[in-house]
Amino acid sequence: MKVDYFEVTLDKGIDEPYLGGDPIKGIIEMVCSKQVRINGLIVRLTGVAETGWRSRQDDLPYESRHTFMDEQIDLTTTIAEHCTDDFELHEGKHSVEFEGRIPLDVLSSVERENHGSIRYMCTALMAIPEDGDTEVVSEKTFKVFSLLNLDAPYLHDKAHVTEEEEVTGCCGRRKGALIATMQVEQIGVMPGMTSKISLTVENKTKKRKKWMRKKENHECVLLSLCQQLDFVAVNRNDPMMIDRKSITIAVESHGTCKTKAGAGPQTKEIEFSVPPNLPPTSIHANRLVTVSYFFKLDLEHFDLVLPVIVGSSKSVPDSVK
Repeated sequence: MKVDYFEVTLDKGIDEPYLGGDPIKGIIEMVCSKQVRINGLIVRLTGVAETGWRSRQDDLPYESRHTFMDEQIDLTTTIAEHCTDDFELHEGKHSVEFEGRIPLDVLSSVERENHGSIRYMCTALMAIPEDGDTEVVSEKTFKVFSLLNLDAPYLHDKAHVTEEEEVTGCCGRRKGALIATMQVEQIGVMPGMTSKISLTVENKTKKRKKWMRKKENHECVLLSLCQQLDFVAVNRNDPMMIDRKSITIAVESHGTCKTKAGAGPQTKEIEFSVPPNLPPTSIHANRLVTVSYFFKLDLEHFDLVLPVIVGSSKSVPDSVK
């Protein structure tokens, strides 16, 4: 092989996601030990969604694959500047820069073992006819988040949920009720920022005797931001058979103290730190992989769940510019 080195490098690292509509830049570096004839140079940007597993219910294999992005950048004219009139690449080191653009209608990168993934790949290919029509190939994975702007007015609205649960004790005796309300200041949540959450809980159960209270002095409940990943796959032998899997992950949790029985409604204001680098809520239905989020207050007798929308872009208010 006359091409000793062939490597593609992107302008962002693997942990720095591109957004839908963003430019993507890179450079291809190569070293030739001898002059070599080539047919051309291209870069392909691909996005593939894959799901697959063996169902526990029927022990059958389910798998799906969809290539939803396939962009090509032709660099043949550019590499020609490094070649002779016979399109032979000169001996030595060569660098070729390129630039493309991520389509607006893309899916966010996701990876979950034994469930599925959404992966992006940048592939540089240089055809060499004199080596038996072979190709020199270099690949780099990269991360993409779909563009979900939180500037829409309805995403600035408050959202709330209220639940009431009867609490029973020994022998099914009614002890009272627990009423809980959770409200977020804005239904649109931005990674790396804080979300203002108001929790109001009224514990109408009977007070415990003094000797029973010691163990609950420092008890806490968890308020979590949960990410739900939903996967869809078809049967390998019968495409009319569909299977679904879901997984829920608490991406961030804050502890807060329990309310006291008989003390009336108690309200707590929480500044919830949303982790950075979260893929945004999926905006497309009927996809192989979808992402959604909700806040969950893990109470002793029931869970309080409030769906929210995690975005990937938000304009900076004039007051902080």
